[in-house]
Amino acid sequence: MRTLHKISFQFISEPSDVNFGGKVRGGVVMKWIDQAAYTCARTWSETYCVTVYVGRI
Repeated sequence: MRTLHKISFQFISEPSDVNFGGKVRGGVVMKWIDQAAYTCARTWSETYCVTVYVGRI
């Protein structure tokens, strides 16, 4: 039986992460999504994982 895990992320944007309007760049948000997805996949599979495809963002 698998144990349930609760994963929580908090990301702090750096000055290089935002544009001149003060909004976080889309590529940075995609990187954060990828990091969170990797952690969830790694925890679930209990082995090394890679991102193969990201769509509908």
